[in-house]
Amino acid sequence: MIKLTDSLKLIPIREQDFELLHQLMHKIYKEAYSDFWQDTGDWYLELIYNRENLSKEISRSRTHYFFVEWNEQKVGIFKYDYPFSPREVEIPNAMKLHRLYLDRITHGQGIAAQLMKYLENIAKEQNLDAIWLEAMVSKHQAKRFYEKSGYQKIYEYSLDFEKLKDEFRQIQIMKKELNKFE
Repeated sequence: MIKLTDSLKLIPIREQDFELLHQLMHKIYKEAYSDFWQDTGDWYLELIYNRENLSKEISRSRTHYFFVEWNEQKVGIFKYDYPFSPREVEIPNAMKLHRLYLDRITHGQGIAAQLMKYLENIAKEQNLDAIWLEAMVSKHQAKRFYEKSGYQKIYEYSLDFEKLKDEFRQIQIMKKELNKFE
């Protein structure tokens, strides 16, 4: 367990947490993205949050995967990987913010900003040069948050997920260069 503040903690996700992860993501992901999908997101949730995929993800040494706990309640997930570069464009010596999903009840509480600060601190401790992430073009609130946090669009492409509605296929790779002298 990593204590960020008295009320905010990161709890490592383990294989035995599958059911909890699955339930939590069905709630959080569907609240945020159900309108992006022909099937309200069931296809994607089963692809990403199945037992086999969880086992594979947490077995990787580069992967760091957590529940976000706020006021003793699990309110989201936070996953980052390093070293890791996207296939679409080279970003050497970098960390990927792979997943940051938070329940609506946390919005406006500064939790995402605290997680981003923690992420930057880890990246700097590991002497990484950049952090990158992928953000859906149609998720304007998330994109604004990342831009405010210093991330810039460096690449855009179209996702080919079979159940994703055509108008929501565009995704951006965003990157933040880390200043080692801060």
